[in-house]
Amino acid sequence: MRKSLLIILLISCASFAQVTPQQQNDSIFNDSIFFQDQVMEEVVLIGYGARKAGAITGSVSSIRAADIVRTPAQSAIQGIQGKAAGINIVTNDEPGANPSIRIRGLGTILGARDPLYVIDGIETSSLNGLNPNDIATIDILKDASSLAIYGQKGSNGVVLITTKKGKEGEIKVSYDGYYGQKFIQRDVKMADSYRYAYFNNTALGAPTYFSFEQPYNTNWLDEITDTGQVINNSISLSGAGENASYYFGASNYQEKGILSGSEFERTNIISNNTYKLLNEKLKITSFINLSVAKNTPKPLSAFTNAYKQSPIMPVQYANGRWGAPLVNPQGFNDLTGERYNNVANPAAQVYYFNQQDKNTTLIGSVNAELKLWKDNLKFNSNFGATASWGKGYTYTPTRDLWLAGNPSSSVTDYIALNPENPIINTLQQRRSTNYRWNWDNYFTYTNTFAEDHNVTVVAGLSRTTFNISEYLNATRQDVPLQSNYWSLDLSNNNIEVAPGSVAQNTTSTPIVSVAYFARAEYDYKGKYLLSASVRREGISAFTEDKRFEVFPSVSAGWVITSEDFMKDVKVINNLKLRGGYGEVGNGNAGSLNAILFSTGTNYAFGPDQIIYPGNNVPYQVDPNLTWETMKEIDLGLDFALLDSRLTGAFDYYNRKTENVILPVAVPTVLSPEPVYLNSGTVSNKGVELTLKWSDNIGEDFSYWVGGNVSQNKNELEEVTSPFFGEYIGGSLGNGQWTKQVLEGQPLGSFYVYEVTGFNSDGGFTYSDERVVAGSYIPKTTYGINLGFSYKHFDFSVDAYGVAGNKLYNGKKAQRFGGENVEYDILDSFWVPSNPNATNPRPSNDVPRASTYFIENGDYLRINNITLGYTFNNIFEGLDKVRLYATAVNPFLFTKFSGFSPEIVGNDNANPLGGAGIELDAYPTNKTFLFGLSIGF
Repeated sequence: MRKSLLIILLISCASFAQVTPQQQNDSIFNDSIFFQDQVMEEVVLIGYGARKAGAITGSVSSIRAADIVRTPAQSAIQGIQGKAAGINIVTNDEPGANPSIRIRGLGTILGARDPLYVIDGIETSSLNGLNPNDIATIDILKDASSLAIYGQKGSNGVVLITTKKGKEGEIKVSYDGYYGQKFIQRDVKMADSYRYAYFNNTALGAPTYFSFEQPYNTNWLDEITDTGQVINNSISLSGAGENASYYFGASNYQEKGILSGSEFERTNIISNNTYKLLNEKLKITSFINLSVAKNTPKPLSAFTNAYKQSPIMPVQYANGRWGAPLVNPQGFNDLTGERYNNVANPAAQVYYFNQQDKNTTLIGSVNAELKLWKDNLKFNSNFGATASWGKGYTYTPTRDLWLAGNPSSSVTDYIALNPENPIINTLQQRRSTNYRWNWDNYFTYTNTFAEDHNVTVVAGLSRTTFNISEYLNATRQDVPLQSNYWSLDLSNNNIEVAPGSVAQNTTSTPIVSVAYFARAEYDYKGKYLLSASVRREGISAFTEDKRFEVFPSVSAGWVITSEDFMKDVKVINNLKLRGGYGEVGNGNAGSLNAILFSTGTNYAFGPDQIIYPGNNVPYQVDPNLTWETMKEIDLGLDFALLDSRLTGAFDYYNRKTENVILPVAVPTVLSPEPVYLNSGTVSNKGVELTLKWSDNIGEDFSYWVGGNVSQNKNELEEVTSPFFGEYIGGSLGNGQWTKQVLEGQPLGSFYVYEVTGFNSDGGFTYSDERVVAGSYIPKTTYGINLGFSYKHFDFSVDAYGVAGNKLYNGKKAQRFGGENVEYDILDSFWVPSNPNATNPRPSNDVPRASTYFIENGDYLRINNITLGYTFNNIFEGLDKVRLYATAVNPFLFTKFSGFSPEIVGNDNANPLGGAGIELDAYPTNKTFLFGLSIGF
């Protein structure tokens, strides 16, 4: 019956393979939890090819399916945190958000910071919603000798992703699903009503301004958060015959965030098929993945407002109006009082924020491999493309928001503010499209001469076109209140306005990259290894005489254990010394060399001095602007000891990025605003160590203990332009900034005033000049992985940590007056009798950006604890059933006082943005879930 059912399923899916099921022995289950040790040598992907792990001469981290899905997450990148040396991943638990990934430090400020993703030959800028359960391997190219074959695309590393494929044997059907609940990992205890009144009365010098006996004691974080949940269901069907293989999968991921009303849902369909034609001389592989994501976000600033809003304010008054920060003469929060802070009601903010986004992403590739001469010469042609379509809306009830902030006022009062056009609401609708494609054609020649000399040569060309995008945004006011009638056409507000305030349409200029590449690999008896590559690439983003550059690399390896003098050394099973040098570029710096026009430059002409609108060019363009070039030396040692029970790798690297693009403030007679010039040098130097011990005790018990540690020193070594000045960032939104790019310091360093003591009034005293107070970039990252299996039980623990970085407590620093404070502040603040207190006297002044808000960013987090039990061959046709329980992020050890020491910030972890500043940040979650995996 089982075979009949599966044959029917197969026929119904005939569009992706015409195969006859073969009678085979049971094959291993193509899923992470069922992979067994393989006798064959592990194969690792490299650029435009693959090599056995023992022949790799560069630095490559390989992560298999078992490690990818062990930490359940909507993004596979989040799931591999701590499982590869030299990879700094900063997770983000906001539903649908992507983590930040940095490989061997940060080498640019204005250029692209993310690695290149290659999914089955498709070049992309992200995972594009790929389901982690459909991924077989992730290979991360880290050093320049491995990356040079990708040229300007590889400056930040390359992540090669191979999706699962069918294996010969019976048709396999697998299912994996889990359900879990999510909670805030750690809370920040805020002052209650009594402590709030005490602090602010002291700050105001008015001991009775706020009464100490308040009727309300609101916990705002509780009011805006709920228990989150996550549900995931994945199913796949796979198999293969003599001339075709197929893999088909479908999945649905749903997440309800801890911030009330936030939701995310993604549905995936994937098909991966291979056909062998012409007596297996021609192999055609097709891959397609469709992802539909729906996102209902809520404003992250609600977390900051919940932190700052007074506990004496109610969520709503007895009459149903929203609470507001108003205090009456008796010191109570009251409708008739005066305003005591400018913080919004967090509950009302979340309630009235109404936004939905939907994004459809289609990625696909077709690859043809033709054997031209035996198995020695092959030709590959691969075409890959990514297309995405986005749409969304934001509905803002303008009138209701005003009434929420002014609970003693009426609709009549609101109309009186603007009787000619009393806006009721605003509807914004968005549409976007984005497309990119790459076409790679290359020959691969392999041969062995005189039995001992092995040669592989790859040569080809590549073209990529990206940045093909269009964005349309339209806004109308006063649409019907019912959501099913939210349409721009149904607006009844027809007052004449400037066209630009109603509709905006942007079409980007496509960027074309053309490259020619070649690589030669040689090994003698698998003992002496040599690899060299070169890529000549041009990109249309630069002027014609600056478009092309050559990126070379060379690497070598020596398998010491293959030498005769090592034959009697039994304790060492494998020892390989390797080293390499390479160069790659970064040409993705946006439109920095395009002439832009700025609006708002109005001028009066004629005798009547009529004002005419005008534009201007805000900054000049350097015609010599060109590539940022990264050059790197890597030395490594791979080893296996004690019957290969202890394995590991050590790497030392020294990479230098030259011609870093920086904004330079030339004299204003030359350019009103800074000009972008190649004028900086950034270095990243570090070491990486990976170790793993695995062994068996008896026939039923096996275990492993592994870990990795990486150390990186980031520094802006040199700025060549004498006009380079203050390049600042890290704004707190209250007139204070916290970061500056400084020569001799890490990128994105905190640059603030140092607290030197207290003055006679109990306020802080500060240094005359700003000081460097560390960087958000960690100096050390590390991961720990351990587990065991006993008969049908399996257990695993994964942990990740960072050290040597600093964080800025931005939510604590963003004060204007009348906000709440943390509970512990009142345990030790300055008074004449306590001059050595930790905190200054209570104050409602805007605090200066200082070392007072700088905190230690070190942390160790247990990412995952999993316990599972597998039932084998319950009955004919049911191969395996596994039940498991997983705790994600159950424990966090840190001295940071905020919600989370992992802070991506805005603008893709911009070093001069919010990276490392806890302000409007989503707290880390802990999740407890149960799962079921079934294999037929």
